[in-house]
Amino acid sequence: MQFKQPLYTCVAGALGLAVSAGAMAQDNVPQDKRFYVAPMVSYGFFDSDTIGSGSDSFGRLNVDNDDSVGASLAIGKPITSWLNLELFGFYFNPDQSLSNNAGSDSAGDADLYGFGLDALFFPARDTFPIYGILGAAWGKKDVGFSSINGVGVGDDADADFLDAGVGYMYTLNDYGLKVRAEYRYRYTTVDSADVLGAGYEDARYNDHIVSVGLQVPIGAPPQAPAPAPAPEPVGPQDSDGDGVIDANDQCPGTPRGTEVDARGCPIEKKAPIVLKGVTFEFDSSKLTAQATNRLDNVVDALEASPDVNFRVDGYTDSIGTDRYNLDLSQRRVDSVRSYLMNHGITSSRITGTQGHGESNPVATNETAAGRAQNRRVELNVTNQGGM
Repeated sequence: MQFKQPLYTCVAGALGLAVSAGAMAQDNVPQDKRFYVAPMVSYGFFDSDTIGSGSDSFGRLNVDNDDSVGASLAIGKPITSWLNLELFGFYFNPDQSLSNNAGSDSAGDADLYGFGLDALFFPARDTFPIYGILGAAWGKKDVGFSSINGVGVGDDADADFLDAGVGYMYTLNDYGLKVRAEYRYRYTTVDSADVLGAGYEDARYNDHIVSVGLQVPIGAPPQAPAPAPAPEPVGPQDSDGDGVIDANDQCPGTPRGTEVDARGCPIEKKAPIVLKGVTFEFDSSKLTAQATNRLDNVVDALEASPDVNFRVDGYTDSIGTDRYNLDLSQRRVDSVRSYLMNHGITSSRITGTQGHGESNPVATNETAAGRAQNRRVELNVTNQGGM
């Protein structure tokens, strides 16, 4: 039998892709190594063949296979930046007819299926998602009829399949879901002796398969490595990290986090004034009656010291999430600020509000009494005056 398209040409082309893949692989690109499944819908353009001879039981038989829709399923995994390996299976149900020189014929559905191994070769996976295909599979062809010209035959023949082809893969989203489209040249060998008896040569077909489907990864996508930190700029040294360079620092070795003046020396700050009795309704920023009475006294004290500017800080206990407590403490200090402004304290005297959540506790959070101390509002004086 003469091949319509030489198998060698397709195999050589796919091997050429494999060789170039090794040379062009981009090893520095993070590689997705997850397993995946790839269901696909296929259409087969099936070949015909003539087997036997005039002296055989049935004479020379013409085997005609109609084109057919089919399906395939692969389970695979990327091995390197240029190679995937897959276990795959496929199924077609083409109509098949057999006729001989005497004019007799038989027809029926021919179940065609196989299971095998594919290798996919990617020349440049991340920039040029074209890949080459080499595969081999083993399966069966059920011819779908029990006799030819009144002579009984078998209905199940062993079949071998060799694939070579190309494909295109398009990524749909960040999870890694992909669309795949493929063309495969499939060289199919069917053991005719299983159907027609000893002495019949194998039937050989040059089939062409086009497929489209999805590739679905299994598991969470890989995380890109964190970028390397930028090198610190070279400049004047500030050994204690207080914001004043060593050449101007008159108080070297200041503990980190200490507020300093222009000389690099610690600023003596007045202790915050804890507004005892300024409490709120449960899980709310609404002031209690006790809190408004206490704030009225604060208003009187502030009006008596008009040169005092201040900041309002708020804290919670540790019950609840960090994020929620931070938001709750901010809403509460904003409520205190609004009350003071509504009772005659100008906004220019309030230099800021800051909710700190559950940070900086002044007592243990393991007891109710300790948690009550940690739920507090403070005034921090921000100028040289006093109250």
